[in-house]
Amino acid sequence: MASHDAEFRAVQRAYFDHADRERFVWTTAGAGFAEVEDEILAPFLGAIVAPCLEIGCGEGNNLLRLRRRGWCVGIDLFGAKLAFAAQQLPDAAFATADAAALPFHEASFRSVFIRDLLHHVPAPERVLAEAVRVLAPGGALCILESNGRNPIVQLQTRLVAAERGARRSGPARIRALLRGLPLTAVDVRTLQPLPLRRLVLHYKLGLPSLGRHAAARRVLVAVERVLGRLLPASRWTYVAATARRI
Repeated sequence: MASHDAEFRAVQRAYFDHADRERFVWTTAGAGFAEVEDEILAPFLGAIVAPCLEIGCGEGNNLLRLRRRGWCVGIDLFGAKLAFAAQQLPDAAFATADAAALPFHEASFRSVFIRDLLHHVPAPERVLAEAVRVLAPGGALCILESNGRNPIVQLQTRLVAAERGARRSGPARIRALLRGLPLTAVDVRTLQPLPLRRLVLHYKLGLPSLGRHAAARRVLVAVERVLGRLLPASRWTYVAATARRI
């Protein structure tokens, strides 16, 4: 088990130990794609109350949107990402920390946001326990995770070794991880049926320049809607979970 964890951590570190400026620009200002990110985060914004903590904030593309709700803190294991995020978001605070051992007192935050992190850590249950520990009573826990049953996510797990853990991710797994924690009003659902723009306009694997053309954007949105109607909700791209701390 120890050797497996060490190998897992090494794969993750090799993938995440640098700041990905291109990805930040793509997700925050990419023509035809930034609105996809806006859409996926919109359902959470109503639950976000300051002070807010994002666990695994990376370059800060989520915090760029979450900070509209007030003061935010971002933590990440990789200093290069945090240094970049701090340059982009000088009005937020950042700390280098292990998600499974947060350097904060209990009940320090009124909302905690976790996106696409649980399948990148060896012990997601410990990360969630820490998230709940630092959450104030009545505070909101917001989780966004890839759904391993989605065709685009399945493709990603085959192209990127660090994403392979997402194959096990899904609504049932998220519910199981939340079970037993001091939470109430737990809601787990799926979002974004088949966002082809994530694939077609991808900044490395696709043709992001297409996003600059209104006609191409309209075609992609139309195709997404048609194909999305054919895909059952259990196979949509993201698992979104919200809950309140008891």
